[in-house]
Amino acid sequence: MEKVSVKTFFTVLWSGVCQAMGWFFGLFGYKRDGKFAKCVWGLFATSAAVVMLIIAGVLIYGLWDEVEMKRGRLHYTCKNPYCYNNNKIKKNIYFHYMDNANGYVYNIRTGEKFIKNVEWIARPMGKDSLVCFSNGEKRGYFNMNTGKVAVEAKYNHAWVFSDGLACVDDGGKIKFIDVTGTVVIDKKMPYLADMEGYVFHGGYCVVNTNDGEHCGLMDMKGNIVLPMVYSYIYPTNDFKYWYLRKGREMAVIDKNMNLVIPLMECTVTTINEGTIDITMPDHTMRKYDMQGKLINDFYFYNVRMLEYEKEEIVYRTNTRNEDDDDEVVEVQEVYYHPKATARLRAYVAGDGYEGLMTADGHVVTMPLYNDIEAIGPDIYLCTAENNCKIVVNGKGERVK
Repeated sequence: MEKVSVKTFFTVLWSGVCQAMGWFFGLFGYKRDGKFAKCVWGLFATSAAVVMLIIAGVLIYGLWDEVEMKRGRLHYTCKNPYCYNNNKIKKNIYFHYMDNANGYVYNIRTGEKFIKNVEWIARPMGKDSLVCFSNGEKRGYFNMNTGKVAVEAKYNHAWVFSDGLACVDDGGKIKFIDVTGTVVIDKKMPYLADMEGYVFHGGYCVVNTNDGEHCGLMDMKGNIVLPMVYSYIYPTNDFKYWYLRKGREMAVIDKNMNLVIPLMECTVTTINEGTIDITMPDHTMRKYDMQGKLINDFYFYNVRMLEYEKEEIVYRTNTRNEDDDDEVVEVQEVYYHPKATARLRAYVAGDGYEGLMTADGHVVTMPLYNDIEAIGPDIYLCTAENNCKIVVNGKGERVK
């Protein structure tokens, strides 16, 4: 077959488009006489040729991609009844999950299997690229970009990579390795089965005492930057702050280990939108800024109206047939008790506890009750601890 140059191909294509356009517009009486008309026709023809090339390119790309995908599917379609779905790891690297540690990591395009007998995988955090995997007995790591093993599966337990380091259980001792598998931190700490994963967040990792009773923070050089005296420690979602609990007290520190909220008997509920919300033991709520300055020492979530049933009754007329005859009679039935609004409102504070306040915002009672309902114009039935019911008046005083 004679080869056709690119120039010849486009010349013939352009000429064909011109003829087709000339024929089409000729049906409507348009002529191509004159230089201006030829220029216009040439413009139309060139534009049409470009459009057709774009359409052809899209079609060719779509067909080629479909062919490649069908070719790729042959590599991961499994007739084994124990096969499950494929998990995309990165670009062409997939993990084919199967029961009994028969899964494998492979390239979907080439079908090349990099790691066989894989039971499960765990992706790294942040920008780390090594994926933790288990062969059913030991754990190691592979590179998500290539699918190839980076650290051999030789550990009894291993955690995901984060901030460039990963924790492994090496002979019952907790150690931290880098992406080459080299141990960079070894504090001779024992592996504790009941403890949560040892993972770095924002440059720090929660570590525990040998008995697992208390915890502290360690930096990426292995230095204990927060003593192991706390009940638990956990970071905010952006890893910029840490919650600390010690017995019934809580505190907040920032990522530089600066104290923001000192230890006090309270519950730190949320840290977001530039404020820290705290619930005190009496269920009152406080709001601080991110430097620990008190903004509001008493606020609440919501206020609701309290309604009570009035003593008067609204009746409705109903008709029915009397027994043993066809006589229809009209009877008066109780329809409902009209409701009215009580003088006080219920406000909702920490842990859902409620208190009483006036309509103009003056607090009558602290948030002492699980629930409040009005039973009169200025009398309230309050549910206290252990579902005990008490009645209080409009001054917040208990009615005996």
